[in-house]
Amino acid sequence: MSGAWNRLRQMLYPAPFRIGAGDPRAGLLILELAAIKEMAGALPPSERPEPIPEPVSGTLDKDFAVSICNQMLRLQRSAQKARQQGAGEAERLQGHLERLRKLLEDQGVEYEDLTGQTYDPGRSDFEPLGEPQLMPELRRDTIVQCERPVVLLKGKPVQKAKGIVGTPAG
Repeated sequence: MSGAWNRLRQMLYPAPFRIGAGDPRAGLLILELAAIKEMAGALPPSERPEPIPEPVSGTLDKDFAVSICNQMLRLQRSAQKARQQGAGEAERLQGHLERLRKLLEDQGVEYEDLTGQTYDPGRSDFEPLGEPQLMPELRRDTIVQCERPVVLLKGKPVQKAKGIVGTPAG
């Protein structure tokens, strides 16, 4: 009953003052309340809660960064298609993507679409999908489409690019 009552009470607070179970402010609030009770002598030392570490600011979770980069690659492709079709919104979308890229770079996250680059089987930052496709217009093995970008976190690779390789047809 207590848990349901607490959830109901939280819903009655205005949104900026609600504290969910996973909210880092909840741990800080518990520590503050414990300190107040301790000053009043109401909490024996054996019942004091363990301090909850504050989240480290300025760091980005690796999996979250990779997911963002994968989605940004898809958005870039959509913006390119929109630009080819003459949509006026394409330029604004490209501007937003560039600002997002800058924010990621400020956090040490970089990604690159390898489409159009030469493919070498010994390349360590790329995994081909399936067998190379024969393409008469190519002069050398080339990455013709990247399905996901190579992602670097603070200069270290955290995701290999994957895509389709084209090979000359004759």
